[in-house]
Amino acid sequence: MKRRIREGIFAVTLSLCFVTSVHAQHPIDIERAAAQGDYIGALTQFETMPVRIRTTSSIIAAAKSAWALSLPEKAQLNFEAALKDPKITAMQRAQLLLSRAVIEYQEGKHNVSILRAEKALAACEQECLFASRIHLLWGQSLASLNSHGAADEHFTLALETALPNEIADISFFRGMTRLHLGKNEDARADFEKVPLTHERTPDAIRSLALIALEANDFEGAAFWLSKGRNEFPENFLDSWVDYALLQVAVYERDEPKVALLTSEAQKKYPPSDPWLTIINATAETYFWEGRRP
Repeated sequence: MKRRIREGIFAVTLSLCFVTSVHAQHPIDIERAAAQGDYIGALTQFETMPVRIRTTSSIIAAAKSAWALSLPEKAQLNFEAALKDPKITAMQRAQLLLSRAVIEYQEGKHNVSILRAEKALAACEQECLFASRIHLLWGQSLASLNSHGAADEHFTLALETALPNEIADISFFRGMTRLHLGKNEDARADFEKVPLTHERTPDAIRSLALIALEANDFEGAAFWLSKGRNEFPENFLDSWVDYALLQVAVYERDEPKVALLTSEAQKKYPPSDPWLTIINATAETYFWEGRRP
């Protein structure tokens, strides 16, 4: 249904653009429009251009424009058309295959994404300039299929050739898959590589708090929870965070804080919230044990 809606929106947009636009005079016009972010214009010109004068570069520009406009099927068709050009270099072929793999991953076709990633790596010559990106996507696809052991291996391979600006992302994903494998100390080291300014930092801090709790390191958990609430308050307002804070309060034997956290949780979360159930049970156990002689 979503696919038909996307195609329908594009068809209407294309017909409106067609009325007021002229045929592209040269394939470079399509490349220029795409480079300037005019994806509708680039795709409109491409669709109205005679097939005989299309170049591989213009086909790739059209594919990227379709991708940017959330038209994955049209993007895939154009990437496939570009791949049929026998004159493209091995590096270009690998890049096109990687683009196809990313689209498959975004569409939830993880097995197909893995096959595309494998072909992309095979298409590279002796030294692939973006092998880290291929292994990262390969690892993400495997993790989505719960093949965390294999995913860990590909994230490690990705880090071996990663550029400095790629290390945080790859480390985060490796940390997540290592949590699934029970390699908590290795995961902690990965999460600590994510800088404070990174978009995945809130999730990394939550994971660090979780690792500390599971190790009964309540001081460490308190540190990470406090840091999360101070730096990213909007990401630390859910019931799990209150449960984690309650665990710290119980460890510290802070009875007023245990009572306050439990009382506030009743007001914030519905009775069906599973973490609220655990919060109530934890507080009840704490107070019951405190009343025992």
